[in-house]
Amino acid sequence: MNRLLILFLIISFIITSCSINQNSKFEHKEWHTSPNRSPLSSTLYPYLDWEDAIELKVGLTKEDASFSFQSYHHPVNAIVYTKSPENEKYEIALRLSFDDNEVIDISFLKIEFED
Repeated sequence: MNRLLILFLIISFIITSCSINQNSKFEHKEWHTSPNRSPLSSTLYPYLDWEDAIELKVGLTKEDASFSFQSYHHPVNAIVYTKSPENEKYEIALRLSFDDNEVIDISFLKIEFED
């Protein structure tokens, strides 16, 4: 009976660990600064297809990016948007290096827009 309980605990731990690691990419970080959601805002933020958005990596540079880093309204991060295959909308904040040339961290925020 003890072996069965230990086996169950080990399997539960492995499943939980895999689940946490899989979702950790979509973590929201404290430094994430969202843009003003006012419809009067004149700033247009890039939209990436889901496949491209989940491939964003620390170390991406302005030169290598397929979009412009929209960071001039945010002293901490640039913003891009995407939508998952499940129709979930995400705001992605890219924390930039001191010279605004390289991504040094990434934060995901699941958002709800009013239709």
